[in-house]
Amino acid sequence: MPRLVLPDQKSRRSGNNRSHIFRYRSKHHKKFPHVVKFSGGCSSGLMLFLLLESGILKAERGDVIVFNNTGAEHPSTYQFASQCKKLAESQYDIPFFWVEHQTYEDVRKGEWTRLPSYRLINTKPWSKDNPDGYRYKGEPFEELLSWSGYVPNQFRRTCTRTLKLECTRMFLRNWFAGKEEIPRQGHSYEESQIDEDLLYRRHKRNGGGTPRKIFFDKKNFVLSRSTYRPKQRYCDFSRKRLPLDNPIVTGNSYGGQAEFGKGKVEYIAFIGLRGDEPFRVERVARRAENGKESQGYEGEHVYMPLDKMKITTEDVNAFWKKHRTILGLQSDQANLIDHKYLSNCVFCFLKGSANLSQIHEKMQNLSVDLYDTPSDIRWWERLEQRYGRDLIREDRISKSTPPGVEFIGFFGSKRLRYQEIATKGACAFTGDNQMLPCDCTD
Repeated sequence: MPRLVLPDQKSRRSGNNRSHIFRYRSKHHKKFPHVVKFSGGCSSGLMLFLLLESGILKAERGDVIVFNNTGAEHPSTYQFASQCKKLAESQYDIPFFWVEHQTYEDVRKGEWTRLPSYRLINTKPWSKDNPDGYRYKGEPFEELLSWSGYVPNQFRRTCTRTLKLECTRMFLRNWFAGKEEIPRQGHSYEESQIDEDLLYRRHKRNGGGTPRKIFFDKKNFVLSRSTYRPKQRYCDFSRKRLPLDNPIVTGNSYGGQAEFGKGKVEYIAFIGLRGDEPFRVERVARRAENGKESQGYEGEHVYMPLDKMKITTEDVNAFWKKHRTILGLQSDQANLIDHKYLSNCVFCFLKGSANLSQIHEKMQNLSVDLYDTPSDIRWWERLEQRYGRDLIREDRISKSTPPGVEFIGFFGSKRLRYQEIATKGACAFTGDNQMLPCDCTD
């Protein structure tokens, strides 16, 4: 059986190298393709390294690594993810794809509308000369907000579900269908086919009450995006593709997409949750055990090796500080590792106002120009102002509205906004430094 070994990290109890014999929960699981859900953080990077080193991942089985770009990651996240992709593909021959949320136009129920999808991206920033590059100024995140019409909060984490979980599932439906490319989606007209009058009438018909001007202030961004998702070949984004003679693609696809579930496509999902995240581990384990089809995870069997190895944040940081040469980490990545609150979505609303205020002060001291990116708190201010719910302007104040609440943004009905965090010092938020458990890789 393969053994996962953490080099040079001494066990506090036995004094031996931290290791774990990896066992499948079912004899059938070894045959299923393995999917590594790579978040771009140091924990998932360590998990990926352990899986690669142990030989658990096999390209011929259909194994694949997936990184979801929200466009809101810390700049060093992209460098780190790019190095991990290079390592996995060049030294271990495992395909590693970056995917990114986007919408496209199509007809549903006789009306033109925008539908959610994804696109494959490469490891270079988007530009006119590199149209398949990754977006780094929050475009996928804002496209989601403009499409949905509201901002996520701790109780309604649409960013996690749409930008990460659903994007991965859509990609896997195509990947396991055994084609050489993902198909084009959307129409071929030069201009948008959406009629604004019909769009607003549909909003009213569905119970919406947002005034027309405010409604389209929010919709303008998504309506200005590309009307289609182009056909993309896997070989343009990774040196490997799923073998077309792989048995998982036989009889398990319909309309160019794989179907998930027992008797169809089943797969192993590796998630980098650590041993010091019991709340998240328990929730994901409970979901996996229940296997409720209504939750949308048919055919997925979750494994969390870092939890089994009792790996903590301290272990992760110590590993990368000592083994930066594995990926050739530079000083920027070192800063990301050294500051536990900077990883991935820098100003995520789950981090707590005190932590966010400290992050704001730290980011201002960086020499890198991060203006108009999600690593600048002003970007979050702008999105909250545009896509949050101004209860007075939208005439939404009612008897059930909590006293004093006039605006609902990323922090829900709390009387707190990013503008306040940006203008007040960290000392003003000393009572709110609790980080809520994040769902971003769940």
